[in-house]
Amino acid sequence: MFGYVRPYVPELKVKENELYNAVYCGLCRSMGKTTGTVSRLSLSYDMVFLALVRSAYSDESFEIEQKRCFVHPLKKKNTAKDCEILRYCAAVSAQLSYRNMLDKINDSHGLRKLFFRIGLPSLRRAKKKAGESYEFDEEYIDAALEKLSRLEADKTPSPDHAADIFGEVLEYFFSYGLQDGKKQSAASVGRNVGRFIYIADAADDIEKDGKSGAYNPLLLCEGDTEEKLNRAFCAMCVWADTAAGELLLEGRPSPEADVAVNILKLGMPDAAKKTTDKREVNNGKRSV
Repeated sequence: MFGYVRPYVPELKVKENELYNAVYCGLCRSMGKTTGTVSRLSLSYDMVFLALVRSAYSDESFEIEQKRCFVHPLKKKNTAKDCEILRYCAAVSAQLSYRNMLDKINDSHGLRKLFFRIGLPSLRRAKKKAGESYEFDEEYIDAALEKLSRLEADKTPSPDHAADIFGEVLEYFFSYGLQDGKKQSAASVGRNVGRFIYIADAADDIEKDGKSGAYNPLLLCEGDTEEKLNRAFCAMCVWADTAAGELLLEGRPSPEADVAVNILKLGMPDAAKKTTDKREVNNGKRSV
């Protein structure tokens, strides 16, 4: 379900692109230190975005250093130094990756199910390590995801309802530990990004789910596929723009905030277009 929240690189300045890549590499290293080496395999663009947003809502900017890694052993790369924000994002990644793996196990069969089961113990250990550093309300998180699972099992024909529940989960992690107005603003960013991710995933899988019969809220909406995807595209753009407005209102002006705004105002709408553009409309132009 993850991977739709990334920058629109053509509009990034060189120094902004370098910062984004440095945070990506720094988060990977922090995941190894915080939740174990294996957890680094679950590194996602979404958690890099979370790190940028958390920086924008705090007084902490990333310090950059030159480091080698096992992927690029011959050349040093710009890497964000280990810090509280990166350790927090590593912990959040462990929490979400473990639950995402459980979801995959429930939805899979045969060898694919066995493969996911083999990877589960490592993610369980990573989640446990994350819980040693942060007092996450796991009952709240599990209750929200259980509500979402029941909604999907009942094949509820409401994309907004399903997206809202997933948005509640990201709202919790985006705002965790923040205070007052910043907490409310970060919660709004997380809620809208969560909605975006859920619907982007549904739009991306609409053809596959239509063939397999798997639950997809967009398939249960009224209208033909073109109409469903156009409505999904519009909703995703509204959610991304709303999140950008919140970040600009309460976030600290900083290079990290600039990259996060690029993701929200350009990168996510681009991802929305790609996930919903499964057909050419009006000679290549989208009808909205």
